[in-house]
Formats: sequence, structure tokens, C-alpha cells
Amino acid sequence: MKIEKMLGGVVALGLAAALAVPVALANSQAANAPQTAGKEMAMHGGGLEAAVQSLNLTDDQKAKVKDIFADAKNKKQAVSSDASLSEEQKKTKMKELHSGVMTKLNEVLTPEQQTELKSKMEAAKSKAPMHQ
Repeated sequence: MKIEKMLGGVVALGLAAALAVPVALANSQAANAPQTAGKEMAMHGGGLEAAVQSLNLTDDQKAKVKDIFADAKNKKQAVSSDASLSEEQKKTKMKELHSGVMTKLNEVLTPEQQTELKSKMEAAKSKAPMHQ
């Protein structure tokens, strides 16, 4: 009889653990959702900046790139906090901002650095989960 009770307890414990794993996993994925959204935009912020910084920049290029990203950050914050814009308008403005940043970066980078950056961006884009 004791063995049956112990076995029943072990089975109940195992069942509880088996049910807890998917719940814990779901909670973990929900907590990571904002991070995933950030990864989808990997090249639209810190990811792009890190990719550019890895290009063996000269001191002059580093200073110019720093200014480009500082300006972009200020503009991005202005767009994000502009309550008069719809989400679609914000998205459009962010794409325009990104295009402007890329244009400015290409003026600073050598052709070889531009090619390397493009490769890094394409690699990051292929690793990013598809959004929609």
C-alpha cells in the first residue's frame, strides 16, 4: 500500500513537472518578445552601429560615425515620441531615417568597408526571424 501511495505521488509529481515546463517556456518566450522585436530590427540601431564599429575605422571615421549615430538617435527619439504621427507614419519616417543614415555612412566609409557592411547586414537580416 505504501508503495502505491509513493508511486502515485511520484506520478503526480512527474505530471505536475511535465505540465509546468510548457507554462514556464511560454512565460519565457513572452518575456523575450520585446528582445525578439529588437533583434528583428537588429540593423536599425545597436546592431548597425556594432557592425559599423567592427570595420576597422580610422579615428576620423570613428568621429564622423559617432556623430551620424548620435544625430540618428535624436531623430529616432523625436519620431517615436511624436504623438501626432500614426504608427504607419512613424514606420515610414524610421525607414527614411535609416536610409539617411546609410547614405551618410556610405559617404564616410571606403568602398571596401561599404561592401563589408553590406555583407554583415545581409547576414544579420538572414538570421533575423521574419516579422509579420
